[in-house]
Amino acid sequence: MAKKKKLTLKKLAALEYDQQLWQARFAPCGDYLVGCGFDASIQRWRLNGEKKPQLLAPFKGHNGWLQCMGFHSQPGLLFTADSWGKLVAWKYQQDDAKPVWQHAEAHDGWIRALAVSPDGNSVATAGNDRVVRIWDSQSGKRTAEWKTFGDRVFSLAFHPNGKSLFCGDLKGTVQQNAFPSGKSIRKFDAGKLYVLHRIQECGGARVIALDATGERLVCAGQRDCKGGFAGGTPAAIVFDTKTGKQLHEIKVGSNSDGFVYDAQFHPDGFVMATSSAFPGKGHLWFWKPGEAKPFFEDRKLTNGRTISIHPKSGQLAMLASNSPNGNGRRLKNGKYVGGSARIHLLQIAAM
Repeated sequence: MAKKKKLTLKKLAALEYDQQLWQARFAPCGDYLVGCGFDASIQRWRLNGEKKPQLLAPFKGHNGWLQCMGFHSQPGLLFTADSWGKLVAWKYQQDDAKPVWQHAEAHDGWIRALAVSPDGNSVATAGNDRVVRIWDSQSGKRTAEWKTFGDRVFSLAFHPNGKSLFCGDLKGTVQQNAFPSGKSIRKFDAGKLYVLHRIQECGGARVIALDATGERLVCAGQRDCKGGFAGGTPAAIVFDTKTGKQLHEIKVGSNSDGFVYDAQFHPDGFVMATSSAFPGKGHLWFWKPGEAKPFFEDRKLTNGRTISIHPKSGQLAMLASNSPNGNGRRLKNGKYVGGSARIHLLQIAAM
């Protein structure tokens, strides 16, 4: 019997940024890597094949933390949303882009999730105001509003066929709604990812994603929450989207590894996830749903925020954001010392 090959990651390069980033994603065209984060700016790297990626001038125009973004591939549009409720559309391939359209108060407060429909025609947003809003991607016109959510909405994901939108909330409920009507189709119970720790609400459906067929939904967050600094055990649950029933569940690491910031299905069917906590905890892991343990873990890639697959090469971009606790610390050289970010460019290989 042939020996099973062991998966490894080849580290190609690391991109440094002197502030914390919340997301880093490859653009659909494959020519740009885009990051957004805590300094309200949008950073772009132009990918030059064998040459080192080139950091370009940032886009500015937001007010607060940038937690979510999405792309429409055909016209080269990028959509970004911040913690002040602002939503902006940009042409990300322009050197000095101005907003194509924007809404200063798209939501009342923090926008925590954004998703672009498979055809690119619609943008869905949601957040702390417990409302899901739908926008026309070209004009920015609001086309629908759903107010059927009892808790803060943390995550959004369109079904690959574009006929429904999945919405995950603080209490771990994932609701599937018909698109664009908003009519409820079914609910998925991931309540085990939520806990009220003393007076602090922890966990929730932090991230959701569907596989290429739309038959499986992964909902990820944390278990065993102990409160403070995102303490808990990273966890993920996989559901059957046709029945709403749980298929598989996994907890990875210890209860000091925080929670899953990003999880998605690789084209080969396994789940890729990255976890983070404070300080220097969490790691990158790959899991085949149904198996008891991840088949790959890299515990040196800590502080993980997002992982993105290049649309052509299959290369991975794993964002690590260092978040030191600066509360109460003295200024260093007259400045408050914040965090920083590193984007690891990786290639899956086999030994």
